[in-house]
Amino acid sequence: MSRIDIRELAKQWGLVVAVEQVSFTVAKGSLTVLLGPSGCGKSTILRLIAGL
Repeated sequence: MSRIDIRELAKQWGLVVAVEQVSFTVAKGSLTVLLGPSGCGKSTILRLIAGL
């Protein structure tokens, strides 16, 4: 079965922490969304997964 498995994803620029220890699994065929307020790291997480 295909899936996306993210474990302890982190990103920081110097002393600024953008994403800290984010973990989740997305099962094959499921619809998954990232919800949160502006500036919480949603786009950064997606860019890290995509390799941008």
